[in-house]
Amino acid sequence: MMDKICFFKKIQIFQYIYLNYFSKNVIRHGKGKIIPFKNAILDFEVNSKIILYDNNLEIGTNKLKHSKAETYVRLRKKAIWEAKGGADISYGSTIEILYHAKFITDFFTMNSFSVIVCAKSIKLGKDVMIGRNVTIYDSDFHKIQKDTSTESTCQEIIIGNHVWIASNVTVLKGVTVSDGSILGNCSLINKNIDVNQLVTSNITQVVRGENVSWNR
Repeated sequence: MMDKICFFKKIQIFQYIYLNYFSKNVIRHGKGKIIPFKNAILDFEVNSKIILYDNNLEIGTNKLKHSKAETYVRLRKKAIWEAKGGADISYGSTIEILYHAKFITDFFTMNSFSVIVCAKSIKLGKDVMIGRNVTIYDSDFHKIQKDTSTESTCQEIIIGNHVWIASNVTVLKGVTVSDGSILGNCSLINKNIDVNQLVTSNITQVVRGENVSWNR
């Protein structure tokens, strides 16, 4: 009983009831529910859908006591999030699925202040762990001209099973990250990653002066 009381103190009760029992934007094929913790903001446009199965989609978890940090989930017109395995999305994160785009996920965790923006298609496999301040974009969002040709602004991202994406990583369009891989801190990922690879950025520390000082 006490566990239930503590749980309901942490979530937005009216939003929980609306999303799971009345919203036409949430389609359930199992026992899973959307759990909107305090200050979680979900915005649905016309004909957008979150499809749930047997696992919960927890949004805005791990928030510090008295914090007002918000967590954002926005689905534009006709956007689809097929949440096959549920998720644990920490406070301060953002997921945005643009017009007619598809976000297909198995179970994943997403730490604070990370951002996923899906303009075409992003797929996350089972047991993907996303660190803090990670950015995943499947689009440039603006057309880029090269001579007489125009580059495609959107290309699908596929991230396999049991992938660890460490803090401050950026994953760009058109990338496939294979199962079991680790993307090291501050890496820029713009090429495919093979199975069980550890990838780090090729950045070395450079000393540009001796005996320097600075003032506030």
